[in-house]
Amino acid sequence: MLRIAVLRLSSLGDVLLATPLIRQLRHHFPEAELMAVVRRQYGDLLAYNPRLTAVVLYETEGPFWQARTERQALRRGLVAPDQELWIVDLHRNVRTWYLRWGKRAQLFRAPKERWRKLLLVWAKRWGWWSLSSIPERYRKAVAELNVEGDGDGLEFWLPEERTAAVYPPAMRPWPQGFRRIALVPGARHATKRWLSEHFIALGYQLHQWGCELVVIGAPDDAESARSVAAALPEAELVVTPSLLDLARRLDTVDLVVGNDSGILHLAAARRIPVVVLFGSTVPELGFVPVGVPSAIVQYPIPCRPCTHIGRRHCPQGHFRCMRAIEPRHVLHSITLLQEWCRRS
Repeated sequence: MLRIAVLRLSSLGDVLLATPLIRQLRHHFPEAELMAVVRRQYGDLLAYNPRLTAVVLYETEGPFWQARTERQALRRGLVAPDQELWIVDLHRNVRTWYLRWGKRAQLFRAPKERWRKLLLVWAKRWGWWSLSSIPERYRKAVAELNVEGDGDGLEFWLPEERTAAVYPPAMRPWPQGFRRIALVPGARHATKRWLSEHFIALGYQLHQWGCELVVIGAPDDAESARSVAAALPEAELVVTPSLLDLARRLDTVDLVVGNDSGILHLAAARRIPVVVLFGSTVPELGFVPVGVPSAIVQYPIPCRPCTHIGRRHCPQGHFRCMRAIEPRHVLHSITLLQEWCRRS
């Protein structure tokens, strides 16, 4: 008997980017007990994934040194009698170190590529070379097991889809026209957010084209979503803490336009074409849309990237990486992507 524990505690996009590896491990080890450890707030991302035997929730409340009893119980839960244990640590932080510390298990760790990230941020060589995509980086963790990539995209299973033989969103044809478009103006870090007035100008142009607009925001960035929706005619506002509700709302649109954020990866997991705007970060860092038709909009200035995750403020003070991206640039990308979907 073999038990495989995949550790990826957070966050929204990173957990979704781990789903290709979960699928590949299931195909390679069909009889194994495959479990995932994830923070409680992201549990719904994996709760209904039929490729997993179990999902173990990690408590997020309070500092790391608190909730000792729960952490100890979680550590004990990774081990089962008469089973060989493999731990695949995709997160590699102090919390996952604690979970795997002292376990009699074979350990597999995803490469963090910290020095390559720092070199890319310091040398500004984006466009010349890039890091591996995140799903490929995760698969390198188990390279010695000869787990093969399958070329498929991300997955986020809904409860009603769990019994399906094939991931249902993967069976949908690409939309022949973008009649209903979602705008996602938020992002965790300020330097990854396109200007709200640009989103509003883009929405006005799309409305003139006859498109229905949906403005989507997470609870922690609801203010930007509300301000954009309020300024647009007949725009529907969606702000929900439920990832399941958000996925169902995303299923009603033909295209998602937004910043480099977890919601864009959720849209990709539901097999919806996306247009992604990059500011202080660059696609070469590996966080690119996977498995869907996509377009990347960015402005080439010499100070990019200034970070590999995002910042609170532009270190140069001008924020040209986002200010220089105009609505017409995004409209052009939407037109090209729509034409690609029609020909596919």
